[in-house]
Amino acid sequence: MGKLKRIVLLLAGAGQLLAIVLLFIDLKTAILFYLVYAVLILVIFVILLIERKKEKEEDDRNDYRNY
Repeated sequence: MGKLKRIVLLLAGAGQLLAIVLLFIDLKTAILFYLVYAVLILVIFVILLIERKKEKEEDDRNDYRNY
């Protein structure tokens, strides 16, 4: 999951920079890249939520407060 997160973050960063450059060249393509950027940010949030849920389940399994 860590590699996937890094790849998506790298793609999102590169997409955002490319979209800024394309604003001066071609507006339609820039809008397309901003939409891809938004989707990648959404994917990052989903990945983070899934990881948080797994961590929470692991913490619940390893909860020894009743001893």
